[in-house]
Amino acid sequence: RSIAFAIFTPFYFIKAGLYVSLPALWTSLLVISVFLALKMVTKVVGVFPLARLHYMKVKEASYTTLLMATGLTFGTISALYGLQNGIIDQNQYTVLVSVVILSAFVPTLIAQKFFQPTVEMMHAWGKLYRRRLSVLSVEDANQGNHSAN
Repeated sequence: RSIAFAIFTPFYFIKAGLYVSLPALWTSLLVISVFLALKMVTKVVGVFPLARLHYMKVKEASYTTLLMATGLTFGTISALYGLQNGIIDQNQYTVLVSVVILSAFVPTLIAQKFFQPTVEMMHAWGKLYRRRLSVLSVEDANQGNHSAN
């Protein structure tokens, strides 16, 4: 199953990419920008409060939010389905696929550049989260034994 997925998936994305119209891409830059901003805002509204609710600091919550749920596969499949069944035209397909691809790419770059937490920060968050849930890991127990000595 993994081998089939690894072999056939690139062909699907190549086929889906061949339907993108470059002239439509250039004439729709404003629409693509608006849809990308809208998609990122809805991601922030949906994920950031939950990340904060789970005891993440602002930096870690921002990083998590930006990396959550890109929808690359579902977005391209649904757009291709719409195009092949006459629900949308090639210009609309171009806009949708461009937004889907950019919504996977742009937030990842922003997260890596501005919000990437250190390993120590993530370990501290994990320890705090487990403590709040009253669940200790083997790591926590070992650290407790070392600090008692």
